[in-house]
Amino acid sequence: MAEKKVLKVKKARAELRRMRSRKMLFGRKLNNRGMSLVEVIIAITILGIVAVPVLHSLTTAMVYNQKARIRQEMTLTAESIMETFKGYSLDELKTRFTSGGAGIEGVKLATPTDTEVYDPNPDTGTGFHYKYDAPNPSDPTVVGGAYTFNINEMKAENGQFYDVTITATPNSVEKVMEPKNAETTRDAIFQGNRKWDKNAVKEVKSDFANYKTGLEGAFEANAVVKINDTVTAVQGNMDKLFNESAASVYVGNYLHLHDRTLTFEITIDGDDYKVTPKMMYRYYLKDYPYYVKGEEESRSDEYPETGDSGGSSGNVEESIGTSKTLDRFPVDGSFLEYEVDLTASDPTGGPSYSDGYIYKNKKEAGLNRLVIYYYPQYNLEAGNDKIVVDNQAGIKDFQCYVLKQRAADINDSQTKIKENSYKADVEIRNSAEGFEVFHNFDDNIADGSSTTPPHLWGTYANAYSYTKLVSGTTTPELVDKFEESEVLSYKIELKVEQGGREITKLESTMNEKIKD
Repeated sequence: MAEKKVLKVKKARAELRRMRSRKMLFGRKLNNRGMSLVEVIIAITILGIVAVPVLHSLTTAMVYNQKARIRQEMTLTAESIMETFKGYSLDELKTRFTSGGAGIEGVKLATPTDTEVYDPNPDTGTGFHYKYDAPNPSDPTVVGGAYTFNINEMKAENGQFYDVTITATPNSVEKVMEPKNAETTRDAIFQGNRKWDKNAVKEVKSDFANYKTGLEGAFEANAVVKINDTVTAVQGNMDKLFNESAASVYVGNYLHLHDRTLTFEITIDGDDYKVTPKMMYRYYLKDYPYYVKGEEESRSDEYPETGDSGGSSGNVEESIGTSKTLDRFPVDGSFLEYEVDLTASDPTGGPSYSDGYIYKNKKEAGLNRLVIYYYPQYNLEAGNDKIVVDNQAGIKDFQCYVLKQRAADINDSQTKIKENSYKADVEIRNSAEGFEVFHNFDDNIADGSSTTPPHLWGTYANAYSYTKLVSGTTTPELVDKFEESEVLSYKIELKVEQGGREITKLESTMNEKIKD
């Protein structure tokens, strides 16, 4: 028994030593007290400090997202209203915006069930109604005055109500020559879009990015450039040359438009005549500056002949090498091409041709004329503005009208200068018997005194100018084929507001023929 007691004591002592060693190993004592009130308060305070800005950010993001969604919805609605508005004549708009008038088709208005906004008597100036204000009823052509058209309490798809204000401000009164008796069922009409031409250089810069690899191969292996006074090897650093921050060596600064070609293909599509427009820009790279290390002899080359890709100024900088320029791309002297997408929608209200054609109708109806209203491209460096009419359908006694238009964003003095040197080139392909061309190339459309004669070529019966006088008389050649009208150009501004706060705003232009 004594031995058993001794054994138990030894086991107890061993267990005690093991527990003490574990206590030393982990270096802590068990604590079953829990958290104090002070600790809880501190934890809650920290949580509040962190949570408040997070919740504020989430709330702000939700508010901004909601506003952005509303703005997007109302922008689409405003675009639809703008297009519909421009489809009416000024007289129709006055009638439609008179109290009790039909207003704009497709617009939903407040109804008697919307008691918070509905007003059965729109003359009181509250509630939903249409109305317009004229700047000077006795003389609506006064430049500087404006017509104001209002749609109050328009009901949107989201159930909210908005006020729409459309302001039509006269820009100028111009005399234009139009073909007599135009019929959309028998005449193919092309309405140019100034946006295409204004964006041409920007689109070309974007398109040129597809040629990075080829451009890199056009430089010598030891070519370098100066990027903000830092010497950088061309090879392996092409992305830097396509970055606008590269300043003086940004490739976009050295791209030039050579020519623009507007092609109109007149074809037979089954039982229909179809007219399809295409717009192509050709461009090139010129005078791009770079250096070649270790090269002593200078070489010269002129654009656009074929040959070596680099020219040289002969200026040697010891720290870099020979100063040179790349005068064209590709190196064989040909041009790069960029085709404008004429089917793309235009948020400013300009024309687009979603189906790819401007005219399609039964052959039995007959296609008599092609009327081309276009904006001259004045930014061409060396080539011409080209218009090609390809009569693949072989239509006889066909008339083609090529009429350049005034750009509202170019003032009179600038337009006069640009018109003096503007060059147009018209080619007629596959013409049939009786094909006639009518144009206004002899007219400086800013009332200037001189123009550059056009180049008309191909096969056609006759070509007429509506501004050129018949020899020995004061009668224009086309006095019997055109009718002269005065057109009032308007700048259109459409604003959508809610409670006095602007939601969205659009701008566009429209023309209104002045009645006798």
